[in-house]
Amino acid sequence: MAKFLLFVLVLAVIYLLVRASNRRGKPPPAAPTTEAMAQCAHCGVHFPLTESFSEAGRDYCCQDHRRLGAKP
Repeated sequence: MAKFLLFVLVLAVIYLLVRASNRRGKPPPAAPTTEAMAQCAHCGVHFPLTESFSEAGRDYCCQDHRRLGAKP
């Protein structure tokens, strides 16, 4: 019985060592990228700058708001 418990203990230690060595080999997860945001001059909604429609130095969330212009 003691030999069996010793065998199980040795297997558990080997398993834990293998798992620990596999974790060290992996690179850390990449940080999420951030994107510049803009605010619609008509409705005030924030959205990614890459999706903006610009006119006269102002950013708009859609073509309709660009056509309507800035809200007074």
